Amino acid sequence: LTFSVLIPIIKTLSTCILYNPHRPTRAQTCPQSKMANPRTSGTKSSSPARLIAIFCLGLIVLVGLVVLITWLVIKPKKIQFSIDEGWIREYNLTNGKLNSTFNFVVRAYNANNKASIYYDPLKVTVSYRGQTVSSDTIQPFFQPRKNVTRFLLQNAARNVPLPDVVVHDLKVERTGGEVDLDIRLQGKIRFKVGAWKSRRYKLKVLCSPVVVNFSDDKRFGKADCDVDI
Repeated sequence: LTFSVLIPIIKTLSTCILYNPHRPTRAQTCPQSKMANPRTSGTKSSSPARLIAIFCLGLIVLVGLVVLITWLVIKPKKIQFSIDEGWIREYNLTNGKLNSTFNFVVRAYNANNKASIYYDPLKVTVSYRGQTVSSDTIQPFFQPRKNVTRFLLQNAARNVPLPDVVVHDLKVERTGGEVDLDIRLQGKIRFKVGAWKSRRYKLKVLCSPVVVNFSDDKRFGKADCDVDI
């Protein structure tokens, strides 16, 4: 049914309901009540407020149906991110300043069967104990359906000043041979189904903890990430 068919039906039903404040008896039918007081029913049926309410109700129903049908067709699945590899090079912590290069292989998996994804630039930050030590950017890219995309990140820290407590903790972890880091990715994405493209959504990815070894003798353990859209 289109709105041109639905509106007269809803309008007639609403006129009957509003006219009869009390529950009608079996003998009382809607047409009889309408004939009993034509002035009242005629005035209410032409009320602009009622027409606006009917229009808004129909619009809400239509939007809901569109969203439901789109969801059933697309059946969206969550994007998956993980850190598959990680290693540290040129590590030096002197006089409270950090110099190092943090290398990571980031894996992005689009599990959707019908939706591909457009990524705007993704900002990548590496932090330790809430202190940002390096940052980088993943350039815009397109990810097809059921696709795995990997990136090599080389986040460089150059003369980054650190608080005394952070310096102390880093030295302790350096002695232990490994360090726990947090990696964040932030940006915007759009979904594409056929010729249709969605609006931009904010993408937030948190990978924590990412345990990185200072020595190559120890194998890196894959770190899964939390994804929020």
